[in-house]
Amino acid sequence: MKILYNIRMSVLDGSLVFVDIETTGISYSRNKVIEVAAIRVENNQMTDSFNSLVDPQTELPPFISSLTGIYTSDLAGAPTFHDIADELHRIMDGAVFVAHNVRFDYGFLKREFAATGRKFNPKLLCTVRLSRALFPDERHHKLQNLIDRCGITVESRHRAYDDAAAMWQFIQHVRTRFPAPRIDAAVKQQIKSPALPKGLPPARVAELPELPGVYIFQDEKALPLYIGKSVNIRARVMSHFSADHTYESEFKISQQIADIETITTGGELEALLLESRLVKEKQPLYNRQLRRQQKLTTARQVISGQGYITVDIMDTDRIDPDDIADILGVYTTKGKAREFLNQAVKDYGLCPKLMGLEKSSGACFLYQLKKCLGACCGKESYAEHNQRLLGVFAGRRLQEWPFKSPVLIQEDSGSEKLSSIVVDQWCVIANIVQEPECSPIVKYQDKMFDIDTYKILRSFLAGKMHKLTIKPITLAQLNAMAG
Repeated sequence: MKILYNIRMSVLDGSLVFVDIETTGISYSRNKVIEVAAIRVENNQMTDSFNSLVDPQTELPPFISSLTGIYTSDLAGAPTFHDIADELHRIMDGAVFVAHNVRFDYGFLKREFAATGRKFNPKLLCTVRLSRALFPDERHHKLQNLIDRCGITVESRHRAYDDAAAMWQFIQHVRTRFPAPRIDAAVKQQIKSPALPKGLPPARVAELPELPGVYIFQDEKALPLYIGKSVNIRARVMSHFSADHTYESEFKISQQIADIETITTGGELEALLLESRLVKEKQPLYNRQLRRQQKLTTARQVISGQGYITVDIMDTDRIDPDDIADILGVYTTKGKAREFLNQAVKDYGLCPKLMGLEKSSGACFLYQLKKCLGACCGKESYAEHNQRLLGVFAGRRLQEWPFKSPVLIQEDSGSEKLSSIVVDQWCVIANIVQEPECSPIVKYQDKMFDIDTYKILRSFLAGKMHKLTIKPITLAQLNAMAG
């Protein structure tokens, strides 16, 4: 007997991001964003949020200040959109973009992202259209009308975060007031229901966990097509199938996918690290950003006999964690390294000879042109030269490990299975899994510095340490735990 599976999933049960912006005007081709907020919701739970003023690098019109309470002086020192683009794009990735009069917010953000070189083509859900569909007898559907009609509490109207939160409350309200089929019908007028790829068994999708982890799309030969991560694997996978295949790669994946492998983790951080490692190991066809080759170029400091810091540019396929203090910068290619060093020489009067860009005896060529301050021939003291050089590299140096020993990092994933990682000198050296009433299972990893692992850990520790339990651990304690 043939078994039929019904995998219909409400869009509102998937990944949503409620977005609101404030701007200098109503034309996205002429005006700029001055505030943006995004609240990410997965499976009816808020999983992330973002809220920031944005420097438009122009004066605010008086009527905008009157409406929002934001003044030009408030934006002094605020980040530009380019500064927040990475974090904002990450929070919105793979989610349905929900806004009131959605084309307005989407139009501005699409243009702002394009200016930073990023594509932005999410599925869109408009709460104005949803309100019209669910409240056909009402004449007005402005956000204030929804707030009044549904009894929504808002502290500061026309401020991005409060308005975004009001939209989420509106969705929660209608889900308690109307039957699910009616809401789904109204939503599907805007967004098509997820359609499973023809080669993917529906039973496999039904088994997907609603937990943090990594998913691997595989073809009929079990070769990896794409590797992704999420705090809710099932919701994220279903969002792939809700897509309009705007990107050619999404369409190709849907034509080739035959199975999905999943690996649950202890939380978002572990999922990020596992995704990065697996993409490098498996080299899936349609991943782009994380398929970084192991070979990198480093700029290392070497102290000359006279006390001057010189720069040694070298390619490497492995960075020793103990050498981090001597590494001034890490680059994807030697060309990128030389480009940065040449610009530093030009902007700060540094010596090209000491920067590793010129080989000569005596003074460098730029000193003869009076464009080098003379560190190459002792005319500039090593103390002054070293201070300027280190200042140039200050923002590019690898941060020292902030703990005195290895640490055990654990997240609360809501699962009975406890999972944690052990990290030392920015290197993941072990994964620990413990089932209820069982001894822990320790899986060691080679202690190898990876630039993507470093960036993930540093970013998470800087912004989300409150989500982590961090305890010092010695190698002896780890070995004892492993038995």
